[in-house]
Amino acid sequence: MQQVERATRDKERTRKAIIDAAALMIAERGAGVSLADIAAKAGVSKGALTHHFASRSALEDAVLSDVVSHLWAEVHAHVDLSENRPGKLLRGYIRALTSESSILREVFSPTSVLIVLGAGRPLEKMLERDAQNWREAFAQDGLDESMSLILRLAAEGLLSAAGTPYVTKRELKEARDRLLQLAEAG
Repeated sequence: MQQVERATRDKERTRKAIIDAAALMIAERGAGVSLADIAAKAGVSKGALTHHFASRSALEDAVLSDVVSHLWAEVHAHVDLSENRPGKLLRGYIRALTSESSILREVFSPTSVLIVLGAGRPLEKMLERDAQNWREAFAQDGLDESMSLILRLAAEGLLSAAGTPYVTKRELKEARDRLLQLAEAG
């Protein structure tokens, strides 16, 4: 039993290393990066990569799925479970996007894997499902949907400006606090 468990862990670890390497290489070099380069970055052979992912699209699908799950996890980590009133998810979203999260900065960067892989490709379907999941989750959050949309987009704009000369840390904190207030009022 120990042997089977160890093999499973090694397989999962290898798969994760390939996904992480692919995300990094795609963000650095674009969607055309070679599978051989991704395998080298992951520390595996190209044969090992194709053993885990039968095609480039299967690997890209896994990369996007990983990014999407990181986004959901990061936002939910910022939800305050003691806030038993409408807007709990929206406030978590605002907190997450206005935090120092390197994960979210990568997700929303102009070279993001979501942008590089998701635009106009078959993988767009996955992104459409994810966008619909967010819409449904926010619709159930108990706030006016238009206000929720405006506040989400404002938080996304703050995230894209964070770390640039256009938004200071003080301004980011003030904007975050104001968005959180608006998320209370709905």
